[in-house]
Amino acid sequence: MRYSGIQPQYFPRLHYFARILATDIFMIRDDAQYVRKHKYPDGRVDKSFQSHTPIKQSFGVQLLAVPTKRDGFSPLTETKISYDHDWVETHLKTLQVVYSKSDNFESIYPEIKKIIKKPFKNLVELNNTTIFWGVLRLLGKESIEIKDLTFNKVNEKLKKQKEFRLKEIKRATETKSFRKFKDISPNEKIIAMCKEIGADEDYCGGTGATAYMDQKIFSDNGIKITVQDWECGEYPQLFTKQQGFIPNLSIIDLIMNVPAAQAAEIIKG
Repeated sequence: MRYSGIQPQYFPRLHYFARILATDIFMIRDDAQYVRKHKYPDGRVDKSFQSHTPIKQSFGVQLLAVPTKRDGFSPLTETKISYDHDWVETHLKTLQVVYSKSDNFESIYPEIKKIIKKPFKNLVELNNTTIFWGVLRLLGKESIEIKDLTFNKVNEKLKKQKEFRLKEIKRATETKSFRKFKDISPNEKIIAMCKEIGADEDYCGGTGATAYMDQKIFSDNGIKITVQDWECGEYPQLFTKQQGFIPNLSIIDLIMNVPAAQAAEIIKG
């Protein structure tokens, strides 16, 4: 059984969905610490995308950012969203200006509007909702309501579908293993979750594999490490005359521009 675990992100990029949909059980790592930036395998320091999503403008990539209230270093579950400034309307107006001429704007924009206009208790709740929305859209569900964007509803849909490998989404803070997390290393956390769900493979990203993963400890515990190898195929985008094709943008860009069946093929790679 294949496991993959990633920190929840705001309307994640396409490689995120490619990774979670190509696994059996996806663990939302809501136990992680909130960080605005981290170091990538190529040495650069860039956005963590926990509270950012990249969309395409005529001038290039623009990051939509969700402002947060922070008190020192806090886990994602305790990272509250700041509503001191009207970022919601800013995001909505930006999406309206950028994507109003996209093929699916009339059906997609109202769903996104309902999501980000809802007040969320913390960043995890918002991010989880955007992940669920992306998964359901890639599975071909239309007219998505807020009530559809829950673990139970999405998992019901996943168990019945045959389009992707993914069958269930869980959250790390609700596992039995979570009680041990304060006393064990990042590698041991993954191994504990894999053992709890019966997984013998960790399908991971290049950042994690390079930054902290110890191949030996996984091998000693009978868990295979597979690093995601996915490339974003081209699809119709706006502003191609100005910028050409830009890969791996927010799920918003893909869903705005192409039908669900084509979007699913892009994610499959």
